[in-house]
Amino acid sequence: MARTLVSDQAGRETRTRILTAALGLFSERGYAGTSINAVAKAAGLSAPGVLHHFPDKRALLLAVLEDRDRTVADGQGPSYEHLTLAEALELMVSTVQENLHNREVIRLEHLCALAPGDGAELATEWSRARLARLRSAAEAVSERALREGEISAAGKNEIANMADLIIATLVGLEHLWLLDENFDMVAGMRVFTGLLADQFGLPKP
Repeated sequence: MARTLVSDQAGRETRTRILTAALGLFSERGYAGTSINAVAKAAGLSAPGVLHHFPDKRALLLAVLEDRDRTVADGQGPSYEHLTLAEALELMVSTVQENLHNREVIRLEHLCALAPGDGAELATEWSRARLARLRSAAEAVSERALREGEISAAGKNEIANMADLIIATLVGLEHLWLLDENFDMVAGMRVFTGLLADQFGLPKP
């Protein structure tokens, strides 16, 4: 029994090493530019050692993306739909602040949006799902703010347009930061949320 527990623990640790190595390489080289051999070398393993845990590169990418989703879900605070508009604006700033510690993941997300190469449609669909979740959260906040009287009545199209604007700003700030690590995307988000706060007569986050 003890030997089995030790073996299971070693297997989990090896799997984590592989996922960490794969995340770094996928985010740097993209899906097409990353090979199983490169992942194995970065993880300190042989190619068969990687394939023991993941049958092919597509399965490895899927595991990296699923691991990212679990990490986000585990660290997620209150749902946007339950926040006031003012609280949601504050959370947007803190989310960008937290993303400063996840450069490889953010880079991978951006590469996935337009991922070239055989099998990369998996990454593209994952990126589209991420944007869809962001849009749904932004729309939920806007609709709740209307319902609770935080903001004046607006048409459904205006709410959808606001959600798209928020997503475009977030993605644009991330892109500038990926091009130049010294770019202050937190300050950029503070300016943007400050403009939204001014528009709705709310305190600046």
